[in-house]
Amino acid sequence: MNESLGELCRAIAHRLTTVGPVPKDVQPYFGHMRRSVEAAVAHQVADRATARDYSQLLGSALNLEPRDPISQALARLSDPLPWYYHYEIRPGEADLSTHIAFAELVGPDGDMGAPDCRVGFTLMAPDTFYPLHAHPAIELYFVIAGTAEWRAGDTTRPVPPGELVLHRSGEPHSMRTFAEPLLALWSWSGDLDTPAYYI
Repeated sequence: MNESLGELCRAIAHRLTTVGPVPKDVQPYFGHMRRSVEAAVAHQVADRATARDYSQLLGSALNLEPRDPISQALARLSDPLPWYYHYEIRPGEADLSTHIAFAELVGPDGDMGAPDCRVGFTLMAPDTFYPLHAHPAIELYFVIAGTAEWRAGDTTRPVPPGELVLHRSGEPHSMRTFAEPLLALWSWSGDLDTPAYYI
């Protein structure tokens, strides 16, 4: 598994070299994402909850961009990533645990480690709304597959594959998919320990 995860990190680093131009205010966080996957090394995870099976949803997302190097490396993994959904179900609202998943690749809870970072994936089913949420960490997303509607602050816009989305510390944001699933790479910097929460 470690060898294929190393290959995945190299594929991410290579894919990020083709992104551009990167807006000036995003460049520090984009550089952080790149450096994190380039520096990642295998390490032991102390405790991990049982991962859920999102293989069918992931396969649908990978089929949208089969030539993308990240998609190809994900498809070649010898074992699935440890996908999870961590939000509590709120009264009167749908259980989104079968429609939204996260997997940390690099960081304290990932199989790969690098200093001061978390890097992972967000996976969403079609026709799914990821409600307004926030976290102290500064978050950068890179969309791999699927076009979704992203809301951050007062701005709502469609974001296609290959684009970046920056969420400032504590900035409320949400995502909505339509006919396509979404697969996106994210990185956190700053406060890595306080989890995201629904607003």
